[in-house]
Order: sequence, then C-alpha cells, then structure tokens
Amino acid sequence: MNTVPYQSGFSLVTGDLPRLVCRDIGVPHGFSTRFGGVSHGNGLDSLDLGAAAGSEEVAENRRRLAEALGSSPDRMFSARQIHSATVETVTSADLGREFACDGFVTAERGLLLTVKTADCVPILLCDEVAGVVAAVHAGWRGTVAGIAREAVKAMTTLGASPSRIAAAIGPCIHRECYEVDEPFLATVKEQNEALTAFVTPLPHKEGHYLADLVAMNRYLLLSAGLTEGNLYACGFCTDCASEVFFSHRASGGKRGLMMAGIRLP
Repeated sequence: MNTVPYQSGFSLVTGDLPRLVCRDIGVPHGFSTRFGGVSHGNGLDSLDLGAAAGSEEVAENRRRLAEALGSSPDRMFSARQIHSATVETVTSADLGREFACDGFVTAERGLLLTVKTADCVPILLCDEVAGVVAAVHAGWRGTVAGIAREAVKAMTTLGASPSRIAAAIGPCIHRECYEVDEPFLATVKEQNEALTAFVTPLPHKEGHYLADLVAMNRYLLLSAGLTEGNLYACGFCTDCASEVFFSHRASGGKRGLMMAGIRLP
C-alpha cells in the first residue's frame, strides 16, 4: 500500500481499496472511490457502497471498506439519509439501530461513522485532543439547513473545541457543474440568506444559476468556529471525474454510492 500526494491537503492511498485521506486528520478515515470492490452492472462498478440489505456485493464492499479503516461492518454506523440537518450522537449501545439522519458524532473509540454520497458533500471532522469525530452528508438541502454547523455543535457537547476541529470536505459536485434553478435560490434565501452569496447567475440562461456547495459548507464551518488552517477541501469534482467517483448527474442516476468514514482507534 502506498500514499500518493494529491492536493489541498489530501493524498490518495493506493492498494486493494484506493481512498482519499486528509493529512491533518490523524485518526483512521477515508473517502472511497469507484475502485476496489466486487459490484457490477448499471454503473455500479466496482465499489458500490449503497444500501446493503439484500445485496451480497454491497455487503462485501462495505466489509472491504471497514477492513481498510481497521474496523468491521458490525461496528459501522450508516443511515437512511433524508437530506436534513439531523446529526445523531452515537455509542456502542446504538449499534444495530436503524437511523434516519445525515450525520453521526461519537466520542467512543472503535465505532466507524459513515455517510454515503454520489455528488453531495461528504465532510469528516475530528478533534483528536478531545477524542471526538463526526461524519456528515451535506446534500444541498442539508447544506442550506446548516448540517455542518449542527455537527460542530454536537461535537462541542462531547468536549470538542471548534478551534481544534480539523474538517475534510471530500469529493463532491463543484460549482462549475452544479446548475440550479429559481426554486433552489428561493429556498436558500428563505432558510439562510447569507448562503445566496455562493449562488451566481448563469450567463445567457435566465433563471438558472451555479451553486457552490463547497463554499457554502466552508462558510458554515468557519461560522461555527473552525479556523482556515484546519479546513481542507478536496479538489476533485465528482461530475468531472465520474470515471473515478460515482456521480448522480454525470450518470443520469445510474450509479452506485461512495462512502466517507472515520473512527477513533
């Protein structure tokens, strides 16, 4: 296994299961790619990490990811994601429960927190001193509702300090590829007007805009007390690099799901 430097504080770990890691998160973690699994067909090649129920291929893929992060599926938290700002604080007593949320926080060692994406924004957070980690799925609705800020709040409840938290924003759809419409802008204005600064008109196409989800989540994390020096955003756009990452837009919906995962060793 080798680590290949990339950019923006991220490196690519190569080997049986390639994944991106962030240099300032010193606990086991990673953002998966399309590679290293056993799933196949309908855009699912080869590391689809979607709903495991009824799929032996996905179950095997999840086992491989968990193993790569030093864990096992029976220690993994994964939710039915609902595009919300709901973050659950979990312990080992919650293993096996079904969750409907878009983020997890824990201060317990050995638990693997995961979120699934295929254009939405995956965020991993860690305060190593306090021993608190979080995994966040920030779709556009969750982003606008402030899930990144909610995760930081949940972490501080467990003793984390925003000034110590390192945050890694993983592969997601970037501004140049994320065209939105008037209803999108109206929702942003209604729920968090400050975020309209990151929605810009698309030239020569009235009523259409480009939205920067990465910048929105950076803004939310900074407003929650994180520092610029502890905040990293991956340079990969899932739409542009759909041969490497699953992308809902690039595939027309025929795609698998990636996972971002983190645990306290």
